[in-house]
Amino acid sequence: MESQFVLAGITVEITKFHHVVSALQPEELGIVGDIILNPPAVKPYAALRDRLCSQYAESEEQRLRGLISGMQLGDRKPSRLLLEMRSKADSRFLEELLKSLFIQRLPTHVQQILAISDDPLDKLAAMAEGIMAVAGPTSSIHVINAENQDLRTMQLEISSRLSRLETRERSTSRGPEGRFRRRSSSRESGAHTHCWYHRRFKERATKCRKPCSFQTEN
Repeated sequence: MESQFVLAGITVEITKFHHVVSALQPEELGIVGDIILNPPAVKPYAALRDRLCSQYAESEEQRLRGLISGMQLGDRKPSRLLLEMRSKADSRFLEELLKSLFIQRLPTHVQQILAISDDPLDKLAAMAEGIMAVAGPTSSIHVINAENQDLRTMQLEISSRLSRLETRERSTSRGPEGRFRRRSSSRESGAHTHCWYHRRFKERATKCRKPCSFQTEN
């Protein structure tokens, strides 16, 4: 509609208002009936447009939630799941909702990393695949690293995000209790350098398992 106004050279709000009203369907008239009967003195077209867009967005959100309610990741790649979810969304203005619903369907540890990202959905899907690859067997990771430098770069970015997440979690745990735990850990660290036998039996131990500093200290 906006493009039609530009092509027709229509710039006056009230003229736009009447053009839209003349094109409304019966069910849409009920949504904006109060605005039609009593148009705002200032920007009547903007008020009409915003009401229609808001109503459309709400109905589209409900429709999308219903369509993808049964979709789960399963054994698919995240990018494949996103492709199928996106095929159900007709409008780009649902992208933020789609992002939220997509992340909810990923493994918990993947959700925690992606939740702090503002990247586009396509990049988030690629990140999710990288995270899930990193979580796999070490040997598989080495093969992937050797074959795909892009994945290596992605793994470094994932590690950086994990570090930021851990830093944020540590910052929330600071306080008297956290400081007490750190002091207790430092006092006990010396004892933990002894093997189980020397921690249990001290000098009466007849066995020793390396690494153990008991003999060195004594």
